[in-house]
Amino acid sequence: MFFHNGVFTSLGQVLDFYSFRDTKPEKVYPRAADGTVLKYNDLPEKYRGNVDVSDPPFERHLGDKPAMTAQDEADIIAFLRTLTDGYRQEP
Repeated sequence: MFFHNGVFTSLGQVLDFYSFRDTKPEKVYPRAADGTVLKYNDLPEKYRGNVDVSDPPFERHLGDKPAMTAQDEADIIAFLRTLTDGYRQEP
């Protein structure tokens, strides 16, 4: 499980979050009953201003091309999987 609230269960979901958080938020955030995207819904409103939206790759805007391609994501995941000592926690 990944992130402070365990919302993501795979590295692919984590990288999609960072790729699409600002360029296509409907891909990674839930929608309200009226259809609006509930961006940053897991943060109290008073902390939402602290979200980094100015440093790469977080400076993207709605409709921009994501910072990472699908191949970039696959390459990053492949690399991260090499950083293991083989430890597995029992369920």
